[in-house]
Amino acid sequence: MLLTPRTMMGIDSLSAGPSSLSPSQLSTPDARPLVKKGKGVGKPWADGPWPLIETPSRTQRLTNAALHIANELAHAHNAMLRGLNAIYLQAPFVGAPGDVADFLFLTQAWSAWVLDYHVLKESAMIPGFEAVLRLEPGRLRAPTWNSSDDGEDRSIENGKGKEAEDLAFLLQHIHGYAASTLAQPASYSASTLQPLLLALASSLVPHLHNQITLLARMQDLCSPSASASSSPPSSPSSSSSLSLSMAAADEAAARANKLTQMHLSCESALADRMDRFVVPPMVVRLRDATYEGGAGGAWPRLSVPALHAVADRLSPRNAGAWRFLPCDVWGRPRELGFLGEK
Repeated sequence: MLLTPRTMMGIDSLSAGPSSLSPSQLSTPDARPLVKKGKGVGKPWADGPWPLIETPSRTQRLTNAALHIANELAHAHNAMLRGLNAIYLQAPFVGAPGDVADFLFLTQAWSAWVLDYHVLKESAMIPGFEAVLRLEPGRLRAPTWNSSDDGEDRSIENGKGKEAEDLAFLLQHIHGYAASTLAQPASYSASTLQPLLLALASSLVPHLHNQITLLARMQDLCSPSASASSSPPSSPSSSSSLSLSMAAADEAAARANKLTQMHLSCESALADRMDRFVVPPMVVRLRDATYEGGAGGAWPRLSVPALHAVADRLSPRNAGAWRFLPCDVWGRPRELGFLGEK
């Protein structure tokens, strides 16, 4: 579940109404510089043990719809990875019943969010991209690409269907454990949860990384040159060549627009069924506004009034769970609160 323009409008509308909190209770970002409070002091943070993804915007301009989509999803994938890291690192040090209940609620919420996103991506978003690009079903679900001897890019099969099923199963297993144990916090055991997270990470982490590389490659399939190569041969006259070039450019622009519309449609479908008291408060605290020199702060594109609404209206209901997240509502990194002895 990502935060879309439709979600933003809904959250912004919350900020327009009267607040039940006094002005002194409103969460306001201060003027202090963004500092990685959990780094440089010998403590682990949510950028490990599993590595984050370098976004496409780090190395190139986002001049293509495919690159923009890959960049947006890279930020979303990094939020998922920070959640995985934060839960794994703190799992052994949560012991008090109230803390355990809040921690399990977060684990349940995180796994449900990732599972919903994964299912929709594999069942609707990726097949939609394949249809727009006129690819055979399954091409974009493969974890990596390979270049054949004839120079044509081919996807590596590598059990793509089984990979998707395994991820869903592992996420469901973690969600089920968190949900069942939440009813009996005394039965919580880090020695049970951490192996589940390790098993998930072995599939989820490479999947999230590889898919960004794969989706960024879509730009090669919706460029004017790709469109021209799919056109029938014609006479080599200059006027004909110009017409073909214009037609190829038009087709490339149409493909790019269709990719964007497919992406937005899937995001809206996720937003429509999300719990606004769970997903927005969690996701904004899984973004790092200092990541890649501040590029992380551009996602998920919530206005300041919307962030106020998330902080003051949507967050309090499950505030205990958000204690375990690596950033505050403004995306400022903070130390993880449950790492054993100080």
